[in-house]
Order: sequence, then structure tokens, then C-alpha cells
Amino acid sequence: MKKYTIIAIIMVGVIMGFLTGIYLYKINKIDKDEKDIIAETIEDECTAIGELDNKGFEEFIKTNSEEEKTSPNCVITLKIYHEACKHLIETRQSIEEAEVNMTEDELKERFESWEVQKFTPTEIVLYKEVNEFCNEHYLLKDENGYITIYRLDENENAEFFNTTEISTEYLASEDLEKIKDGIKVYTDKELNKTLEDFE
Repeated sequence: MKKYTIIAIIMVGVIMGFLTGIYLYKINKIDKDEKDIIAETIEDECTAIGELDNKGFEEFIKTNSEEEKTSPNCVITLKIYHEACKHLIETRQSIEEAEVNMTEDELKERFESWEVQKFTPTEIVLYKEVNEFCNEHYLLKDENGYITIYRLDENENAEFFNTTEISTEYLASEDLEKIKDGIKVYTDKELNKTLEDFE
């Protein structure tokens, strides 16, 4: 009986060893096959890329990248530098319907006399230099008890622009003296800020 037990244990050990060997062989074979497939794939891709010439490579990159385009909520900032008076005037505006979904190259064609300083789907900054007077030169004066706005031309000639509802009666004496002499203001933004300060 002891003899049969020992033979049974030996047979179970041999069968277990055989099954373990088969299992390990299959695992190693699968790993080796996967490594061969990966190496072959990498070699194929590297060969394909290596065979591309410069033009083909650029097209390969271009087709794999998405170009940025303007969105419907994009804001355009126009910067115009006026050489005659040395002022930089900035205006912001919403994008027009015809400019939605434009690439940077398409925008450059549309605004060919402008330099594109910034281009993102939500913000565009365009810059231009002109040899003109900016037409945003103002003179503020007291006229009949109210602040009156005159527009100045390149020769400092004053032309009536608007009479405000801001009474000079309640201004501080220092401000009243300045208004009587005339306060020169440049740009619409500065004009609005100065008028707000007097309100």
C-alpha cells in the first residue's frame, strides 16, 4: 500500500510538472509573438515615415493636426497707430458672420493690409500703421455753465462736437479753472473717463 501511494504521488508530480511546462511554454510563446508583432509594426511605421519626402512629411503632419478657426463668439481688437499724431487707437468689435470659421491664413487674406498679432478661436488682434491724424483729439470747455466738447483737427482748430449735461457750477475750483482754460483730451476712452470724473 505504501508502494502504491508513492507511485501515485510520483505520477501526480510528473503530470503536474508536464502541465506546468506546457503552460509556461505557451505564455512565453504568446509574449514572444506579441513582441514580434510590436517590433514589426514599429519597423513598418518608421520605414513609412522615412520614405516620405519633405512635401509628403509636411502633408502628413498637416493632416494629423487640426487648424484653429474663429468661433462665433470671437472678439477682434483693431489697433491703428496714427503717425501724424503718434496715437494708438484700439477698438474692439464682435466678429462678423462672414469671418466665422476662418483659419489664420484666410483672415490674413481678408485683412491683407493688417498685421495679425494674435490669433485664437476667441480673440484676434490686428495692427496697422497709417499716416493720418486720429480724429480723437478733444477740447473740454465751460460754455453757459455746462461742459462742452470740441473736436480738434491736426491744426488745433476747434469744432463744436457736443454739449454735456454736466454743470460746471458744482465743480471744484481747481477743476473749474482747468475747464475755463480748456482741457485737451486724446482718444474716446480718455474723453469718457474725464467726463465720468466730472460727474
